[in-house]
Amino acid sequence: MRPFLVIVPLLLATASPALAAGGPQCPPTVSVTAQPEAPGGWAPYPGRDSHGFIGITLIEGDRAQQMASAARTTLAPDSETRHARRLVQLWEFDAAQRGKLFVLCRYRGTEATLAADLPRQTRRCTLTLETDIRGNVLDEPKTPPQLDCR
Repeated sequence: MRPFLVIVPLLLATASPALAAGGPQCPPTVSVTAQPEAPGGWAPYPGRDSHGFIGITLIEGDRAQQMASAARTTLAPDSETRHARRLVQLWEFDAAQRGKLFVLCRYRGTEATLAADLPRQTRRCTLTLETDIRGNVLDEPKTPPQLDCR
């Protein structure tokens, strides 16, 4: 198992994700520094890679507790619709009946993630993903997935 350190470009790290129009926006890429565990006789040298955004997971509960848990309370979309070469997933929330929510940004080729709390007044989130002609979500889309929470 290799430990990961997530490094976000300084500009993105200083901006509050909740201040962006449409709610938190996942950075399009994340830089990850990996420190390999070296078996006897080998010298470890860290590597740094950039990973593209592939999607989100919406999670209900306290962020610190949920991220420490192996069984996170993830929320499935309430609906999915296909339009041309796009898949649109929709989550709807009743603020009176829910706990804290946060978005977990996932990146291709790494277990490293970024998380941001959703404002309490968030009523809905949509995620738009690019698909191929058969409706399968693309691994490397021309347009990164778009998240909109209001």
